[in-house]
Amino acid sequence: MKTNLHLFPALCFMVLLTSCKSGEQTLPVDNPEDTVSVDRSTSCTSVQEGGPFQTFYKPQQGFVGDPMPYYNADDKKYYLFYLYENANRHPIYVTKTSDYATFEGFTGILSAGTTGSQDEWIGTGSFIKKDQTYYCFYTGHNGNLDPAEKVMVATSTDLLNWTKQPAPTIQAVAGYDQHNFRDPQVYWDESRGSYVMLVTTRKDGKGAIARYVSADLNSWSAITPMLATVAPTVGKYEIETDAEILECPDIFKIGDKWYLTFSRINRDEHRKTFYRIADSPDGPWKICRDADGHHETFDGLYLYAGKTATDGTTRYLSGWCSTGQTVNSNNELPWSGSLISHKLVQGPTGRLYPAIPVAVNDKFNKEVVFEKLNAVGNVAENNKKYSITAQSGARSYARFNRNTSAVKISLTIDASQSNHFGFSFGACDDPSEQYSIAFDLTATNRWNMPSLFMNRESDAGGTGGKTELNFTPLIVPADKVFDVKIVIEKSICVVYVNNNVAFTNRIYKMDQNPWTIYADQGTIKVNAMKIEKS
Repeated sequence: MKTNLHLFPALCFMVLLTSCKSGEQTLPVDNPEDTVSVDRSTSCTSVQEGGPFQTFYKPQQGFVGDPMPYYNADDKKYYLFYLYENANRHPIYVTKTSDYATFEGFTGILSAGTTGSQDEWIGTGSFIKKDQTYYCFYTGHNGNLDPAEKVMVATSTDLLNWTKQPAPTIQAVAGYDQHNFRDPQVYWDESRGSYVMLVTTRKDGKGAIARYVSADLNSWSAITPMLATVAPTVGKYEIETDAEILECPDIFKIGDKWYLTFSRINRDEHRKTFYRIADSPDGPWKICRDADGHHETFDGLYLYAGKTATDGTTRYLSGWCSTGQTVNSNNELPWSGSLISHKLVQGPTGRLYPAIPVAVNDKFNKEVVFEKLNAVGNVAENNKKYSITAQSGARSYARFNRNTSAVKISLTIDASQSNHFGFSFGACDDPSEQYSIAFDLTATNRWNMPSLFMNRESDAGGTGGKTELNFTPLIVPADKVFDVKIVIEKSICVVYVNNNVAFTNRIYKMDQNPWTIYADQGTIKVNAMKIEKS
């Protein structure tokens, strides 16, 4: 509900404009001619979410499960194959994009098998081309069979019409887990001059990746598997991880470095997409450490099953953001949701950093009028620049008007005088439930490293109950200046920081409700703030 705007006498207007004191402040707007565009109400809005997502792709009905991205050089488009979740045993569907900012098509390409068949349910796989034929290697799953999982294959000449092949399937041999044998990833290994298939499984009670080689994608021979290890020394054919199962593995080379990505199935706060680095596809696969510490993930809990595709120049990582806001009774987020994609950037030490795709950044290019509705504590404003100083033992914050469409919020934060600050969403008249994206620049939190947190808070002042729902490591630059971009679509927000950190979250109360920028300690200075829609 929009409130009416009243005109104030000039003297009163100037007094309000220049005031800056602790406590609640109701502030006028800088551009009165734009006032009709801004909703200054602070009542809580509850939105029934539905329909497709445009930037964080989701079909009109149903959800995106494990993605299997593939770049097709013939039409220069990325084909985002994915397990389609709509109570339908996960057939494979596809949508296409040229830039990860807009998507076209919603096409089913591989249906689940008949009741009782090996592929009664379909699991994750991968796509590759040889000569004029495309191959889809996928998982056939049936919990009533023994073994429950096998690797199966389908072929196509156009990426849209597929035929399941009766060729011999690949199943776990003695020593591998007969019922966890899935997610085949096939790639051309230039060092061997052959195709290699990775299959996630377990061996000797450890997470493992079985491997097979082929010259023609038809006949496969087993080679030495790679095993998870927590030993202080990582050897050849070993992966530095405690993952019980390394789901959805992917492997690729950038420059002279090899990379292995996988999603760690363990049901804890680190159920995320990880990566390891090596000089050879045989390993040893190690955490990429350098002088700034190690950040072995690309995002938090809300990017799972991440796999990559490249056009030869730019590589993108795509995973799914769960529909759930909190973990379920199995201590995991509900399976499937919307597609989340980050551009991957290789640093000079070999580390990989997530960044906003260029086209997503450029997509949001129409400036939206915004206003500071009110402030609590020590907040100074000058021409849309803000200085926010925490109160003694309490939060100071500026509250901004609600956004009613998908937007990108861009700003820089000078935190040279602060270690604790952030944003809160769902900051409407009911403060008993709001959600903060908290920057903690210290190493005194429970993860012993600077981090971004998503917390559920029970009051607007940040002093009530607080529950951590998600985190990801944060890289703190020497000058403590952060370039921040927040892309918001419905209940999803992805925070990009300095083109080297990404943090995805699902916040249902965020949609079409006011939001804040706050300081819990010290002073932050906010500059170059703008809000843009597509």
